[in-house]
Amino acid sequence: MKNTKLVLISALLLTSFNALSGWENPAVLCPEESLPKGVTCLNLENVKNPFVDFPLGMSEEEKKRWNTEWSKDLILCRSTEALRREEMYPGSFTPLQIQLSWMTVDGGKKTTEKLQAILNSSQKLQIPPQVLVGALIQESLMATLGIAEDGGNFSCGMAQLNIQEWCESLKTLSLSDRERLGWPQIACAQLNSSLMSPFYEIAVGRLQGRPEYRLTSTDFSGITLNEILPQWPADTAANQALKFKAVNSFINNCQDVNLGISFKAQTLKRLFSQFVPAPLRNAETYSPGQTFSRRCQTSYSTKYYPLHTGWLLAVAMYNAGPAQSKLLEHYFRINPSEYPALNPLDLIEALHWGGVVKEGTRRVYFEDFSGKSYSQSWYKSCVVQRHVARVIQKVSQPGNTLARSLEQVACAQAVPHYRQISSGVKTQLHSLKE
Repeated sequence: MKNTKLVLISALLLTSFNALSGWENPAVLCPEESLPKGVTCLNLENVKNPFVDFPLGMSEEEKKRWNTEWSKDLILCRSTEALRREEMYPGSFTPLQIQLSWMTVDGGKKTTEKLQAILNSSQKLQIPPQVLVGALIQESLMATLGIAEDGGNFSCGMAQLNIQEWCESLKTLSLSDRERLGWPQIACAQLNSSLMSPFYEIAVGRLQGRPEYRLTSTDFSGITLNEILPQWPADTAANQALKFKAVNSFINNCQDVNLGISFKAQTLKRLFSQFVPAPLRNAETYSPGQTFSRRCQTSYSTKYYPLHTGWLLAVAMYNAGPAQSKLLEHYFRINPSEYPALNPLDLIEALHWGGVVKEGTRRVYFEDFSGKSYSQSWYKSCVVQRHVARVIQKVSQPGNTLARSLEQVACAQAVPHYRQISSGVKTQLHSLKE
């Protein structure tokens, strides 16, 4: 009965939020509130734990202000202090703590430029700024990460795009801009992510003790085509030269703040337009004369609700593939042209509970409305629902929990018992079976 109670509690949490709040005006941050404001840091040199403690003598009112109005600056200050201590006393913190601290500090740079790029993309593409901000923070903490192996994806920058996604977005630039970036005339289909592997191996060998997430374009400099060709599939000399030029252009520009944010927004827009069902795209929009009610630094410029379910589904698709819409069809047993009204919590619910786990496998199986079969690993299902929940959490106002990840144990390759026995389709109490 323990699992039954946990699932019932999750269902009640979903219901209670829906009943008490409207998604047209959720308790989310304005775009400018999602980034550090540049407040002078607290002196944390004498606190025991820089990730938790406040300096002695601070009033409760001061602490509250730091935990709310200046919460992003507080995280930045704590991370800065952790890096300072680690430099003085190596080994003071775990590698993961140092990585997250470095990412937080780097993400706190160029905030004015980042904010403007977010607002520009939101206005141009009609993506809710909260969705774009949340996706960027969840991907990279807004840090300009170097190229990461990422399971063979070789993603790069704060947007964590691979070379094919980069190529697709480059199509929106003028020919002169593409030439300025050193981009050749090449079909995106020719640019498999595996082309990055030999470049990455050479660059990692040059790190000299630095962690891989701090790779920069300089680490790739001087790599020649002759070094790479033995590890690439055979092709004509002309095609190999074009691919080599494209990879170098990607390496040299993928950490650019403005391009990264713009291209991330465009990637989500393509998924939204091509794969999100029309009823979801067209739902959760403001009526003429209405808009997001919070007064932000810049007026709200999109017709979509700040946490629009269709746009969040596009975020899920970016991380787990377009088949996530088919998972929704299976879970809710619906015709894609006749979607019921769904909200972000329904999306998280479907991503977590949708599809049946076949005995003896670690995969979730599901069918679309036409009966076509799909499957994906349970781990992917678990991670993608957690990802969407965290995107929402990243832009929620302090003290407000708008969404939670639904896994009852940490996401892992092995399928937990509670998920093995669930039906995989929407029922009144989900899979509340013994």
